[in-house]
Amino acid sequence: MSKIILLLSSFFLSTAVLADTPILFKPPTTGAPTTQRGGGTRGISNTSIQLQALVPTGQVGLTAQASPNLYWFVSEAAPYSVEFSLSVESTGEIIAEETLPPVTKAGIQTIKLNSFNAQLTEGSDYLWSIALVIDPTQRGKDILISVPIRRNPTTIDLNDGAKLAQAGFWYDTLQYVTENKSSQVQDLLKQAGITLGGK
Repeated sequence: MSKIILLLSSFFLSTAVLADTPILFKPPTTGAPTTQRGGGTRGISNTSIQLQALVPTGQVGLTAQASPNLYWFVSEAAPYSVEFSLSVESTGEIIAEETLPPVTKAGIQTIKLNSFNAQLTEGSDYLWSIALVIDPTQRGKDILISVPIRRNPTTIDLNDGAKLAQAGFWYDTLQYVTENKSSQVQDLLKQAGITLGGK
C-alpha cells in the first residue's frame, strides 16, 4: 500500500510540475514582418471602442492546423454586429465570411474556424478580418482590424505547447495555453509584444 501511495504521489507531483512549466514563445526566423491593420475608430466621435487581433508584433502568425482558433480583443461591450472574413492574401478569394452576434462582454474573443468549415492550406498565406459595423449605411465608420496568418507543416504534437511555442507556432500555442493553462495567457501575450487595449 505504501508503495502505491508513493507512486501516486510521484505521479501527481510530476503532473503538477508539468502544468506549471512556463511556455516560452520564440518568434519564427522566416517570413516577412507585418503590422496589424486598423483597430482605431475611423473618425467616430461617440465611441472609444478598440479592436485588437492577438498576434505577435511585427510577425506573421503561424499555425500548423487547418482550422485554428483565432483570438481578438475588444475593449468594451458593443451593440453592433460583427463581420468576420477570411481570404487568400495573394488573390483575395474569400474562404469564409460570417456575421457574428454583438459583443456582450469586453475582453478576449474567440473565432473557431472549424465551426465555419473553413480550412487553410499548408504553405499559404491568408488574411482574417474583424469589422465592427457601427452604421450599416455608412461602412466607412466600421472599426476594422485585418491581419495575416500562414499555415506551415510540422511534426510537433499539437498537445505539446512548449515545443509549439519554441517553433514559433503562435496560434497553436495561444490555443493550447488558453485551453490548458489560462494562468499563463497574459504572460504569453507579453512575450509576443501584445498589450491589450494598447495600454
